[in-house]
Amino acid sequence: MKHILPRLAAIFALGALCTGLPASAQYGTTQAQSSAGGAPTMLKAGVEHSETVQPLESELRPGQRFDPNATILGTPVDDWICIPPWFAGTFYVDRSLVVDFIDYRTQTHLAPNKLEKIYRTFHYGHQLDSNGRVWHLNRCPYRNSIQSEGSIQYNLIRQSKFLHSGNDSVVETATGPALVVSKETGVIARSTTIETFGRFEPYGQGIRKTTSIKGFNFAGMPEDLIVRVEQGYRLEQFSPDPTTAESFAAFMAKRQAQREARMQIQQPGAPQMQGYPMQGAPQIPGTSQLQGYPAPRVPSRGPSN
Repeated sequence: MKHILPRLAAIFALGALCTGLPASAQYGTTQAQSSAGGAPTMLKAGVEHSETVQPLESELRPGQRFDPNATILGTPVDDWICIPPWFAGTFYVDRSLVVDFIDYRTQTHLAPNKLEKIYRTFHYGHQLDSNGRVWHLNRCPYRNSIQSEGSIQYNLIRQSKFLHSGNDSVVETATGPALVVSKETGVIARSTTIETFGRFEPYGQGIRKTTSIKGFNFAGMPEDLIVRVEQGYRLEQFSPDPTTAESFAAFMAKRQAQREARMQIQQPGAPQMQGYPMQGAPQIPGTSQLQGYPAPRVPSRGPSN
């Protein structure tokens, strides 16, 4: 298990995710069990982790030289999602509880309840509308990196989306390659595709996050699945970001035009536009065994303001 933790830690540092449902997300009505005979991998309402994903391109496989400046992810697309007030602001996490782990290669299923010390921050919310609602900017695709002693991990997030945003919880998903590259040679030492589902809930003065992460090798076959529970403490209150004002104004203008067009063709009683709050929060893959029981407790620590 030790060899996958640095890779997953980088995924937790991705922070706010973006738009575009992963093409591999599955929809159905039955509960799927993992091939290891362990934790279910289905979200409530039928959203599952993928069984397999597309193989990585040849230039992203181990042994290839990687130039991050030459890698083209595509033109970023701005999308906006309305979020609940408790989710807006900057938070930090200083520990992570591993509650479930499956190794598909060895058919091993563990529930380690292992507490790990980490530190990361994440931010949600960029603008307020005229009704005082908070909106978050999702810009995707994007990439980031994390440094270690002898390597750099590049996370190339190609697809992501908010699946639910409501007063009870927020659920988001993302997928993309994660490449571990030698600092000395610039050669890819390890390449995987990561698929994540994260559920955020209000918890005291902060938030609680449950994340299910499934890893696939460069050929697109499953390697492992890990579920973590983390408590986020509020670091800063929400404040509008002036650098996103132009994008938000364009989004609101388009939204208003769409609403007016729909009003012209809709009959009384027709469904309203989809928006916040969404109903029916999906369940995180691999966590259905936790439903109906108190959530694993992450020891309280840090400011409670």
